[in-house]
Amino acid sequence: MEVIDNILYYIHQHFDEDLSLQALSQQAHYSPYHFHRLFKQHTGEAPRQYLLRLRLEKATKELLFYPGKSIYAIAIDCGFSSQSVFARAFRAKYGITAEQYRQQALQAIREKTDAFTPDVQQYPVTTTRMERIHMACEITYLAQEAGIVATFRKLYQWALVRELISGRPEFYGVYLDTPHTTAPEQCRYLAGIRLDRPFAGRESYALGGMTIAQIPVMGGFEVATAYALYVKQRWLHENGYEMIQGVPGFERFTDMDFNKPYSLHYRTICIGIQPA
Repeated sequence: MEVIDNILYYIHQHFDEDLSLQALSQQAHYSPYHFHRLFKQHTGEAPRQYLLRLRLEKATKELLFYPGKSIYAIAIDCGFSSQSVFARAFRAKYGITAEQYRQQALQAIREKTDAFTPDVQQYPVTTTRMERIHMACEITYLAQEAGIVATFRKLYQWALVRELISGRPEFYGVYLDTPHTTAPEQCRYLAGIRLDRPFAGRESYALGGMTIAQIPVMGGFEVATAYALYVKQRWLHENGYEMIQGVPGFERFTDMDFNKPYSLHYRTICIGIQPA
């Protein structure tokens, strides 16, 4: 349902604002009761459950990828009113403290990373400065690989008839969640197409304006996330960089064939970086 899809994107873009049932239902132009029913029908979760899960999963991702960030800062940045509220919610879901989770997750990730070394001779990690771009976008899910390509096709057709693209179209996918902390069927993927100019009336997203580390890849999301993990956990440390906080990893498609599965497309995994 398009109205709920728009709300899901609104939640992503306004994560640190008032996302109460009243606020979300007003944004959707429905009564709270009707909105609650439609939201749960579409997502399988009540709005409050959905938000709590997203906030906790964002926290687990930050615990994993930003080991120097304090628990307090993570709690506040993820939308919890205090560290104590966060601590109770975290223990209720995971059965351990956030610090215990961080230590266990980091150890598990180190073991995974040590066991995976991509062919960096043939496919080296490089750095470049990426200009800032704007794209029209839509949220889909990593586990629905057929749906990813279908979403790109939908975006292309939408932009083409409005003359918002010229020349060879550029497609990007933003990993809003990671399967290391979120169930694959719930991992959100933001499919996007670069626009020649801004356009009101559709969800938009800005990328770039930063230095990125990049590595080519082809395969399903398991392969892509393994490569991204290698860059984040090993390459950055070995080369004096760190991730830019709050900037999700994304991929740039080398080419797009709407008749070819997502896993058979060549892409470049991109991660925003800065000197450590």
